[in-house]
Amino acid sequence: MKIHYLYIFLIVIMASGSSCNYDLDIDIPELDDKIVIDGWIEQNKKATVFLTANSPYFTTIDSASLRNLVLTRAKVTIDNGEETEVLILRRNENYFPPYFYQSNRISGEIGKSYTITAEYGGKTAWATTVITEPVDIDTVFFNLAEGDDSLGVIHIEFTDPVESKNYYRILTKRVGIDDKFNSILAMALDDKYFTGEKARFTLLRAPSSFITVDEDENYYRLGDTVAIKLCTISKDHYDFWNSYQEEILNVANPFASSLTEVLSNVKGDGLGIWGGYGAKYDTVYTSK
Repeated sequence: MKIHYLYIFLIVIMASGSSCNYDLDIDIPELDDKIVIDGWIEQNKKATVFLTANSPYFTTIDSASLRNLVLTRAKVTIDNGEETEVLILRRNENYFPPYFYQSNRISGEIGKSYTITAEYGGKTAWATTVITEPVDIDTVFFNLAEGDDSLGVIHIEFTDPVESKNYYRILTKRVGIDDKFNSILAMALDDKYFTGEKARFTLLRAPSSFITVDEDENYYRLGDTVAIKLCTISKDHYDFWNSYQEEILNVANPFASSLTEVLSNVKGDGLGIWGGYGAKYDTVYTSK
């Protein structure tokens, strides 16, 4: 899932009275250039890293401007504690923008830590993540929504390990419809409410936009074949997705204030997230 992070600052203008005019001279601070990282690695798969530049709040955002933010001339390296590899720039039209960096030799291993370093324009950003032990999926099944004959939800059950603190992400992909795995509506889960127990969740698809929500988007359609991906993640990986979801929900709510800081594990001249996934897969056919 491609994510772009904006360098956001807030200007509040307060005026009162109908007979007074004010000439305001606002000093807008210079943008502090950052390397924005969106990257992940899971067991038995190559590292994938998207790099963009950050953007001022008042910049017009469209497809052309997003393409211009992509960093295609950066140097990205990955270190697993035993060897270091320079990632290769690749293209994949399933993502937008379609350019990303990928490892060739180094693949993910459960329990191992991985550090990536991105260098561009005199700036350097780095982050470290670990691939946590995956948790098996016990059951997945589909139920039609009440009063509906074509739309429904998927239910998943898994047993949370009692001996460890765990955090999760769940992603789904409708085979033949979706180009990639996408997050469910809840972007990250903390086991504090079900530690050591059998966890049961109803999976709702995340909307394409949190500002203009089509409720039908949250459901799966009768006849879909849906791949399920249950991932264990580290605490800092969870903190990123949890704070990111809170931020976009606040931004979409005209009655809420956006005071949340999106928590990043990227150090140096960077923002964003570099995360490991301990992943398990299952598939469900949505039938009555």
